[in-house]
Amino acid sequence: MFSNSKKDIFILLSISVFAFLSVIWVKEVDIMEARNFISAREILDSSNWWTTTLNGQFRFEKPPFPTWLAALTMLISHSKSEIILRIPNMLASIFTVIFLYRSTFRIKKDRIFAFLCSFILITCFMFIKIGAENTWDIYTYTFAFLASLSLYLYMVEGLSKDLLLMSIFLILSFLSKGPIGFYSIFIPFIISYFFTFSKEKRKGKIKFIILAIIVAFIFSSIWAISMYFSHSNYFLEVLKKEGSTWSTKHTHNIFFYLDYFVYMGSWIFFSIFVLFKIPKKKEKKVFYFWTIISLIFISIIQMKKKRYGLPIYLTSSITIAQLAVYYFRTAYENLKKSEKILLVIQKYFITFIILGSLIFITYFGYIKKEISFALFFLYLVLHILFLYIINYKKINYAERIIIISGLTMLLINFSSSWILENRFMKNESLKFRVSVNQEIIENKSPIYSDDFDIEEVWRIGKKIKKFNDIPKERKIFYLGNDEPKILLDNYKVISIYKYQKINHKMTNLYYLERK
Repeated sequence: MFSNSKKDIFILLSISVFAFLSVIWVKEVDIMEARNFISAREILDSSNWWTTTLNGQFRFEKPPFPTWLAALTMLISHSKSEIILRIPNMLASIFTVIFLYRSTFRIKKDRIFAFLCSFILITCFMFIKIGAENTWDIYTYTFAFLASLSLYLYMVEGLSKDLLLMSIFLILSFLSKGPIGFYSIFIPFIISYFFTFSKEKRKGKIKFIILAIIVAFIFSSIWAISMYFSHSNYFLEVLKKEGSTWSTKHTHNIFFYLDYFVYMGSWIFFSIFVLFKIPKKKEKKVFYFWTIISLIFISIIQMKKKRYGLPIYLTSSITIAQLAVYYFRTAYENLKKSEKILLVIQKYFITFIILGSLIFITYFGYIKKEISFALFFLYLVLHILFLYIINYKKINYAERIIIISGLTMLLINFSSSWILENRFMKNESLKFRVSVNQEIIENKSPIYSDDFDIEEVWRIGKKIKKFNDIPKERKIFYLGNDEPKILLDNYKVISIYKYQKINHKMTNLYYLERK
């Protein structure tokens, strides 16, 4: 028989796999994923795992660890399917969920609290969204998060294995996106911990922690130092450009991340409540301050994107769990008025969401026939079941509200993601209407273009050269709307292939041969 903790892990694994598999196939490749996939493909083409490239040019803007994982997945699976290539980030996310459970269980010795931490994280909208995309962000932030939890365990139990894990996670975080995760998650944790607990808690451990961080920094710097000595001028230009990007692009005001409540999904009201309720116990304060300081740190940086807010979604899973476990163990009549109001609001909010989703899938699934009747019927049964459970009085009021809150997020993703993406997100086309002609993919002739998106390099399956001078090759492709008149003195058009670009607009691929 499974122990209780093993049962929890099995449930969390099942929920995690379901959460990601429900959405991992939905989204089309965006520019960030395309860059990673192209670099991974070129690693295998060149057999050079150390010096990464993008469309044949050096790619030093991001460290290589996520690209190595994508390339390894290609190598093992013999597949370039985007769904398959998203598996590594899905596994990293699932590992984060399980590690969070094991860590918080060791910290608090409370199985229910540990389960709720992981349950809330895996049912958080933004975590599911980013975990289903193969970008650098999920790695750098989750590894920094795990490094912070390992440091907490070291402070509590003093075991060297936790210090070693902290160092390993920091190395992986640095190798995923430089110091971003270290800055936005790890440093805020150190500040919150040292601000909350007395010196006795950390006595004799500081020097070992500093040494472990230095070791992590040295090991993670090997790749960057190697690139500097091999390609110093280009590498420094990239660093200068990246520094400029972080201060000039995607700049927003300091309040940009305050809508993170919305991206908590079904936990929106819980996240608002805990943000304005400072815990009294130090063991709870440390996680509260961790969230607040992380929010301040990421808000200070000028460059902001919604996915850069992932640190506060990770830490909020713990602060919300602290409230949730309190609800689990407190009789409803003993709750304060404000605490009762939160549960009532949450119940009606979740009921409204389920009813809204039911109307949505009935209209698009049944009336508009976007999905099969069998699938629509399954969704219908699940929605009705959830509405029944949320009003099933034999289950503790707070428990059923909290559990259904998380499961509702999974239900919405499972039942509506494809329709939402298909109808409203991608020009009413989830998949490309016109596939890339197989003759183009198999043809070894190079492709030239005046204007192309980097995603095209991934979609076509080969490098695209920038058209500057008259090519020397006997046969070439040219990607563009009109015939390349400047080439027609030297080349003749053999064939014209229709091609659908990433933005779904139609253009042409001209196959030319020298006269």
